[in-house]
Amino acid sequence: METEEALRLLNDWWLTGKVKNELTKVYRRDAFEKAIELIGKYRQAIILTGLRRVGKSTIMYQMIDYLLRTGIKPINIIYFTMDYKWADITNILDTCQMITGINWKSEKIYVFLDEIQKLRGWGEQVKMLYDAFPNIHFVLSGSASLQLERTAMDSLAGRHFMLEVPVLSLTEYFSLRHGIDVKNVKLYEGEISLEIEQYLRKPFPELVNVDDQRIINEYLRESVVSRIIGLDLTAEFKDTDVNLLNSLIEIFFSEPGMILNVDSLSRALARRKQEVERHIYMLEFSKLIRIVKNYRPSALSESRKLRKIYPYDVSLAIAYRPSLERGIVLETLIISRLNISRYWREGNKEIDGLMGGGKDIIPIEIKASENLRDIKWLEYFLDRFNIKRGLVIYNGNRVDKGKITASNVKDVLLYGFREADRRN
Repeated sequence: METEEALRLLNDWWLTGKVKNELTKVYRRDAFEKAIELIGKYRQAIILTGLRRVGKSTIMYQMIDYLLRTGIKPINIIYFTMDYKWADITNILDTCQMITGINWKSEKIYVFLDEIQKLRGWGEQVKMLYDAFPNIHFVLSGSASLQLERTAMDSLAGRHFMLEVPVLSLTEYFSLRHGIDVKNVKLYEGEISLEIEQYLRKPFPELVNVDDQRIINEYLRESVVSRIIGLDLTAEFKDTDVNLLNSLIEIFFSEPGMILNVDSLSRALARRKQEVERHIYMLEFSKLIRIVKNYRPSALSESRKLRKIYPYDVSLAIAYRPSLERGIVLETLIISRLNISRYWREGNKEIDGLMGGGKDIIPIEIKASENLRDIKWLEYFLDRFNIKRGLVIYNGNRVDKGKITASNVKDVLLYGFREADRRN
């Protein structure tokens, strides 16, 4: 498809003055509100990053709709996706000028570029245009998240805001499923809490109203995991072994929280250690998995030994192993929602996760029980390293016990970490 033809198809508002309802949807996610705030106040490029199918393109269309409603002329808003064709950004802008007559070098324009990671050298192109033409406002999105983040850090330092679009929060899921714009979570707390079990399995916008678990599992495996492996990673890396990536996914998603032992994996898969390590890096690069490192407070460092592997979201693990134990489901959920990257293990002593740093570090224990018990290692950690407070996330009532706050998992999902950790 030629660039001109693609632009005419993708920018229907040049003729109609509005974005099709099918593209904008009704519900506005939290990430949309943040993006609108940024585009209204700052010139810096906005980069939307996150897993496939979390709704990045929809947020872009909603932003375009917002700009049109605020009076921006339709021909001053340009959308292009590298899914259709790889084209240099200047070529896209020149073609737009030929079609619409807009002078992109002098007139204020908004340029939305989707799946930008597929364009080689995109960071340098955006940097050059950003510096040379202050009239251009860029909004970019992509799925190979670490690539986006690293390229932005290297090429666009001080010139961008990185906005991660996560899977749906519990409140977003409830709002989307029931068509209710929840402004006051407290008012709906009971009703929202009833949705937790279903929410764990399908926190993606397109799955909210799907109840057939077979279809949900197939969607997550094929539309999310397989497309990332088969499209994103094979395009990004040379000599990608899709079979090896799929084998690693089967292992990691079937046993969330497993200790990473590359030597053992190499033997089991009959592959060279370096090859296995490289493909594990690819999965982390794409944000299909997260690596949680073992923290060494005494040395102020993270050890490469005893690293744990988790799926990036618990729903992905459930799609591969629906019978996951409740404790593993809860642990994976909290690791994901709090974006935990460190834990602590020494001998037989272990803390599930750590937030913050230095003396303000907060150790977190995650329990599937309704009783506050077996927290001796949390107490030990607090005393040994002179830490101010710790948090237990479990299925019981909120309790403040000395330095330790115990909070129900529901509170973390509804109100976030800070509220769950709040002292009475």
